[in-house]
Amino acid sequence: MKIYYAQPNIRNSWERLHEIYPDARQMTNNNKGYDYIMENRHGTLVMIEEKWRRKHGKYETTLAQEKIADIFTLMTYDDKDYHMLAETYHKLKRVHSAWASGHREKSSELSQKLFIEHSTRDLRSLIDEVKHDFGTLENFF
Repeated sequence: MKIYYAQPNIRNSWERLHEIYPDARQMTNNNKGYDYIMENRHGTLVMIEEKWRRKHGKYETTLAQEKIADIFTLMTYDDKDYHMLAETYHKLKRVHSAWASGHREKSSELSQKLFIEHSTRDLRSLIDEVKHDFGTLENFF
């Protein structure tokens, strides 16, 4: 099993989930798709994508983040954190408004208001809901 370590220096000053949850391990700068990893009570490694947004900003994701992250976290301008399962985000999201003009950097978006309405402030209970269904070698054969 691969062991993950928090990086020695801060990626940027906006990512602060590790300050609130010391067991959240921050990934390195070149990591794609998620910023933190935490283990839930089932022993599953849960990938968390954190974004800081000012008032009225949208929660935007890239294709890699949509495919890999299990939980999306929003840190708001008033220092509150909100957490949402990726499957909930996928049900609510819409295609990013920049796609119509040909920009493909971000793939989807969700308003902060909708994100907050459908999220929770309790990250610990949310990570315990994540169960990966990778199957077993017996099923493969």
